[in-house]
Amino acid sequence: MKLLIVDDMRAFLDLEKTFLRRADCQILTATTGLEAIKVAQQAHPHLILLDVEMPEMTGLEAARYLSATPGLKEIPVVILSGNDYRQAALEAGAQEFVKKPVDEGTFLQIVTRYVPLRVRKDARRPLESPGTLVVGRREIKAMVMDVSASGAFIVSDARLEIGDRLGLRFHIPRNGERREIRVEAMVVRTAPPRGFGLGFADISEGAVLLLREYVGG
Repeated sequence: MKLLIVDDMRAFLDLEKTFLRRADCQILTATTGLEAIKVAQQAHPHLILLDVEMPEMTGLEAARYLSATPGLKEIPVVILSGNDYRQAALEAGAQEFVKKPVDEGTFLQIVTRYVPLRVRKDARRPLESPGTLVVGRREIKAMVMDVSASGAFIVSDARLEIGDRLGLRFHIPRNGERREIRVEAMVVRTAPPRGFGLGFADISEGAVLLLREYVGG
C-alpha cells in the first residue's frame, strides 16, 4: 500500500508520517504540486493527500491535472488545508476536503475510507511516571500516564497543539532499576483540559526494545 503525502511544510509532512507510524504502508512524499504529479506518474500510489498552498503548482492545480489524466484519475485525492477550500477542492476533482488541523484518529479514519490500511495496535501499559517535556529551550513537567513502543499519553500544564514537536524524557522500571527513555515526539491528539497523546517521531532501537519489554508486546 503506497500513500503519497504532499506538503511544502516539513512539520506537516512529519506529523502525517507520525500518524502513519503504525500503518502497514509505504509513505511517499512531495513538497510541491508539480513534484506530486511526477511521483504519482512514477509510483502510482493508492491515495494522495494534498496540501493546497505550495510553490510551483498548488494542490488544486495538481488535483485538476490528476483527475483529468488517464492512469492517474483513478487515484483518490484528499485535499487538506487550514483554509476553507472545500468547494474548490471538490470542483478540482478531489474526493474529499479536510480542514487542518486533524488529530491522529480522524486522519486514519479518512485514509481508511479510501484504502484498506492495516494499522497495528501496539500494546499499552499504565506507567504514571514523572517526565520532562523539552519544548524549544523550555523544560516543562509532565506525568506520563501510559506508554507503548510507539507513543505515550501524558498530562501536563504545557500549552500544546496537534503537530507540536517536542522532546520527552521519562523512566520505566526494569529489574528493580529505573531506565531513562529519551524520544522526539509529536502531539497527535489532545484530551482537554490537560491530556495529550504523543506519537514517537524519533526513537532509538534500544528505547523501542525497552518499551516493548515493559509493555509485554
